[in-house]
Amino acid sequence: MKPVNSKDLNHSYLIFLLYFVILLIFSILTILFFFSTSDREVVLLNAKVKETDQLVTVRNDINKNFQVILLKMQQLSEYSKMNSDELNNQTILLNDIQTDNQLIQEKLQNNPYPLKSFELYKKLSNNVVIIATIKDSLFTTRYQIESLRSQLESCNKINLAAMHKLSGPFSH
Repeated sequence: MKPVNSKDLNHSYLIFLLYFVILLIFSILTILFFFSTSDREVVLLNAKVKETDQLVTVRNDINKNFQVILLKMQQLSEYSKMNSDELNNQTILLNDIQTDNQLIQEKLQNNPYPLKSFELYKKLSNNVVIIATIKDSLFTTRYQIESLRSQLESCNKINLAAMHKLSGPFSH
């Protein structure tokens, strides 16, 4: 005995199998794409982590150089006497400050990431150049004042000695 709708039943089985196979292929493709996408995401995230690590390294180097500059500026403010050793030390410190600042500016120019914080670093670096120039001119002015003061004192001594010599035996 054959079922009454054997043709319809076979057709329905065939459609069911076709839908099942299509759904199975779709499921396998979805899983395949999911894993391939997650691998691609891992690669992209690793690249982003590497970029962030480079940024952190550059920022730490710049911050360290600014800390060294600040320390040297504080050392500069401790000098108060006008002798050759202190002048040499001041000149060395100013040169070190300018060298450290040039390192900062090189790092800022070589930085491939245009961020606002790096613009602030650049402005701060420019201000360091201005401060170093002002301190250098202040030291030069202070040295000139001390030099003129010592020349004036020696001139005053010579004038007093000449006055005593000229008025020596004839003084009243």
